[in-house]
Amino acid sequence: MSLVVEELVLQRADGVPLLGPLSLTLAPGERLGLAGESGSGKSLLARALFGVLPPGVFQSSGALSAFGSRLDRPSPARDAICGARLAWVPQDPLGALNPLLTLGEHLSLLPGIHRKESQGAALRRLDPLLERLRLPSEAAFLARFPHQLSGGQRQRLCLAMALSCDPELLVLDEPTTSLDPLVQKDFLGLMRDLQLERGLGFLWITHDLAVASEACERLLVLYGGAPMEAGPVARLLTTPRHPYTARLLQAARRQPTDEAGFLPAPQDRPPGCPFQPRCERAQTDCVAWGPWQGPAADGLRCGHPLRVEAAPAP
Repeated sequence: MSLVVEELVLQRADGVPLLGPLSLTLAPGERLGLAGESGSGKSLLARALFGVLPPGVFQSSGALSAFGSRLDRPSPARDAICGARLAWVPQDPLGALNPLLTLGEHLSLLPGIHRKESQGAALRRLDPLLERLRLPSEAAFLARFPHQLSGGQRQRLCLAMALSCDPELLVLDEPTTSLDPLVQKDFLGLMRDLQLERGLGFLWITHDLAVASEACERLLVLYGGAPMEAGPVARLLTTPRHPYTARLLQAARRQPTDEAGFLPAPQDRPPGCPFQPRCERAQTDCVAWGPWQGPAADGLRCGHPLRVEAAPAP
């Protein structure tokens, strides 16, 4: 596999765990979704892959590697991979873009670093990609600044930047959150086309199971920084076995639940399964954090799983 996460654990400087232990693999051409509500640690994984964890957060154990090189330690090999073979579309396009750089300067940034291309050469090479992404390539447009674009244009600009060095793997962090439904549908179709044309592998981070059902082949569900259930997206969205996956589906269908609740702060998470305070199937043995039932790529971490009839996906 080209991207390998092995028993990764991220924690705060005060020792409070935030994510993990988490394991996953991703190869070019595969589409893996990482799902869960806000605060489950999804975006922390993306930041860890690119060495930009927030202040006070660090990797305490495990390993991150891509294309045979470690990503969790500074090295020339990591610098050569990140942005070139492994690229990132961040969650907040406006916040990720430099307000002092023009669009042309943004688009030529990674090619200048990884391909030693001049701005003119990079923009000429990227002209077909901009057309594919429905971004103008005229000089007047490329002289604009990020604040002069619509939300959809900024999202496509970040995608064009991520694709500017022809990566093999792409990490997309909530890429459709700020898009209206019509633009979102168009963006999903565009990503399917690019995946087929370029053989891209996607790690698609989302809290939206409807998006996951269209964008992904496999799905890994997180809660409170811990993996709950993994497997083919069609199975998880029709016959979920973990109570938390079922709760996510209820929320996606806007079905009220009998048990109210919220994701606790990291320092307040209980021992064992972090979902137990909200779980209608919780037992006294749920305080023991058991192993995966089956491989992490297609397994379940629950001592009292659901056995439900197939239901339509959201």
